[in-house]
Amino acid sequence: MTKFKATVFIRLRKNVDDSPGNAVRDASRRLSDLEINKLRLGKVIDIYCEAPDMEYAIKELHLLTDRLYANTVMEDWDYEIEEI
Repeated sequence: MTKFKATVFIRLRKNVDDSPGNAVRDASRRLSDLEINKLRLGKVIDIYCEAPDMEYAIKELHLLTDRLYANTVMEDWDYEIEEI
């Protein structure tokens, strides 16, 4: 078995309203002088796993992300994976 580290990045689709992100943007404007025009929140998931090979690890990562980690109706996702 080979050890892998995968990082999954999950973000709301551009056409989905991000009410929590808007609230954080507004609070940021009150605390800072930065001109923050848009702020969107997302999720990052770090996964440490073992699999027979990279191809199998990627296949299972796709399965888990599409069915469990991301709400694919309103979120897009991408990932990085490396052998460790």
